[in-house]
Amino acid sequence: MIHLYYGTEDFEVSEFRSRKVIDEIKMLLSAFDCMIPDDAGVYCSSDVTTGRGLYFELFRENGVGSEEELKDKLGASLYKQAKSELIRRNIERGVEFTEKIRQRGINNLINPGPLYAEGFEQQHYYYLWECVIIKKVYKIFFNEGWEYSNGCTLEYGIGYRKGIPLLDHLGDELTLAAAKHKVEQAVAELRARGIRFDKLERNLILIKELGE
Repeated sequence: MIHLYYGTEDFEVSEFRSRKVIDEIKMLLSAFDCMIPDDAGVYCSSDVTTGRGLYFELFRENGVGSEEELKDKLGASLYKQAKSELIRRNIERGVEFTEKIRQRGINNLINPGPLYAEGFEQQHYYYLWECVIIKKVYKIFFNEGWEYSNGCTLEYGIGYRKGIPLLDHLGDELTLAAAKHKVEQAVAELRARGIRFDKLERNLILIKELGE
């Protein structure tokens, strides 16, 4: 397998349907080998499971500061519905973002949002997309509001460590200094609103470490 910067195969769930998760990931990666040469893809990073829609809409509407509180308040069934609707809206937003980039004449676009792998946990998706970025991608565009997303902020770190161009939604360079500032502002805003966001805070530390 590909040497990763952050991901490991120490999955909390390592097997489902009598198959190892790592074998499922290898199968998905082989599909990318059928479509895109190495270092020829453009990755379109956009929030899927977190982001502003979670913090400033779903949390605010329900008067909560964490996903645990949201689940407790709504109950398992309504929580699942609410998260599914959030993910659906985020995926649509990511598709629109990708299409805008395509309209600029850029090809070999990779939009991770629509991929659904039954049984996959967030950790599995992170591992898969880190593999894809390291092996297949030569440039990453970040959708507006990327700094509030656990996945996008991790992908910034991956792209930076690979040494490829990192661009904002307008196509301007997203420097390390600018990225760090944006994530710091996002973390400060969430903290001021009483929202708990452990993964995003860890990713801020990760981004700060890139300049050391």
